[in-house]
Amino acid sequence: MVNGIGRHSLRDTSGIPGSRPSQGPRREAEVAEKSLEGVLCAACGHTVTDDRQRMHRRGRFAHTFKNPAGIVFRIGCYAAAPGCLVRGLPTEEHTWFTGFLWNFALCGGCRCHLGWFFQSGERDAFYGLILDRLIHREPAG
Repeated sequence: MVNGIGRHSLRDTSGIPGSRPSQGPRREAEVAEKSLEGVLCAACGHTVTDDRQRMHRRGRFAHTFKNPAGIVFRIGCYAAAPGCLVRGLPTEEHTWFTGFLWNFALCGGCRCHLGWFFQSGERDAFYGLILDRLIHREPAG
């Protein structure tokens, strides 16, 4: 897998069929803050997901991989990461999970590269997020 955006074209995937209609920026932000306390972008503090979304792939949550440039990434698998933007054309080039295409997962707040969105068919998908680019916040109250 190639580090950074590289030669892959970026595209906005917000208009994907089946996506929910917008409730307005303020309402969406309030819902996100109430339902997604836990996992934030280390660069800007934007809420990315929460620990309830942790999942196992190949029998474990965390995996360590090296990309073709020799950069090592330790990623965690999450079923959903609503605070991420998925960008780039899906590709199977250098995929770390056989049978899965990947796109870049960027922070929805600062656009920092947080990991990858992996998909196989229409129903099997998950996020592989770079663990040292995330921080954890304890739920309030």
